[in-house]
Amino acid sequence: MVYVVGMGARGKEGLSLLALRRVEEAEVLIGGSRHLALFPEHPGEKVPVKGPMEALLDLAEARVRAGRRVVFLASGDPLFYGIGKRVLERFPDAEVHPAPTAFQEAFARLGLPWDGARLFSFHGRPLGGGLLELALSPLSVVYTDPENTPARIARALLEMGAGGFRAHVAERLGEEGERVRSFARLEEVAEEAFAEPNVLILQAQAPLPPRLGFFPDELFERRLPKRGLITKREVRLLALGLLALPPDGILWDVGAGTGSVGIEAARLAPWGWVYAVERNPESWPHIEENARRFGVHNLTLVRGEAPGALEGLPPPHGVFVGGSGGELEGILAKSLEALRPGGRLVVAALTLENLGAAYASLRRTGLPLEGIQVQASRLVPTGPYRRLEAQNPTVLLAVRKEEGCGSTSSA
Repeated sequence: MVYVVGMGARGKEGLSLLALRRVEEAEVLIGGSRHLALFPEHPGEKVPVKGPMEALLDLAEARVRAGRRVVFLASGDPLFYGIGKRVLERFPDAEVHPAPTAFQEAFARLGLPWDGARLFSFHGRPLGGGLLELALSPLSVVYTDPENTPARIARALLEMGAGGFRAHVAERLGEEGERVRSFARLEEVAEEAFAEPNVLILQAQAPLPPRLGFFPDELFERRLPKRGLITKREVRLLALGLLALPPDGILWDVGAGTGSVGIEAARLAPWGWVYAVERNPESWPHIEENARRFGVHNLTLVRGEAPGALEGLPPPHGVFVGGSGGELEGILAKSLEALRPGGRLVVAALTLENLGAAYASLRRTGLPLEGIQVQASRLVPTGPYRRLEAQNPTVLLAVRKEEGCGSTSSA
């Protein structure tokens, strides 16, 4: 039989009687060195966690076949970013005994209720879209690691203009050198060093930012004087609605220009990823700067010309074609082939030639075709007066790949 026993900040004194009995009756203990050290008198085999998890699971399976009882010792709740998931995949009948997690202990030390808190882990994970979710949360707790430290997370939030948080950092909970500190400003956290392991708690002290930025065009860094290298604000809003990305959706932003559509999409799909495909080297630094400026960490710049640059990208839930460089037919064919069933493709056509080519290609797919002409006017000053200035009209063409549909050719 296999058991998974969580160890809290109180060590073995915090174990339930049943969990303690499981450990005492075990013939094999598998765990981190600090957990094994809590049972110096235990007569069983002790296996420290080192190397690949798969090797430990193989060892446990061999011991179970030999009729021995195996206990995995873990931190806190083994099913909350712990080894419990991997153990249960191999041993579905394993018995799990959770202990309070590090974040529960941290809230207890601070005397803060944590109902309503959002839970994040950047332990061994990229910041990705989780950073935006953090910025949108009134109360959150973050599992950190030696790379994604509280200081690095604080700096990333400050870079995206989300500095309105009070912070608490709990270090080495339940261990020698335990310390819990509070900071009125993220700037203080950004300059501090913290002992490992630690958790970060953030409390919003200022209004939270919107999920859909609908940012003015002027906020994007772009190549000037060529003003056409940005998908205008009004067009972006409608295009994002037509794309209907799920929160974990993958978007190909083809002919990304400044990256404006991809950046807004990355904010709407924080658990997904955006691939901004752009052939012009002059645009690359602007896409990267705009991603940094708007706090987007779930975007990859793909330097190359489509359709060739689309090879090897993950199948998308949505494709936005804002520029084609004369390769529209090939881009549409490749995009529709790779698009997931139920996914959407949207083309922004500014010229009659592109409109005609896109319309003909998409009609040949046999998929239901939707089209919207966007013709907006903006209020501009004229001396002491105000007038409406028309923007260049854009036509958005959209198709949805039907469920159960395989590759769809536009040729």
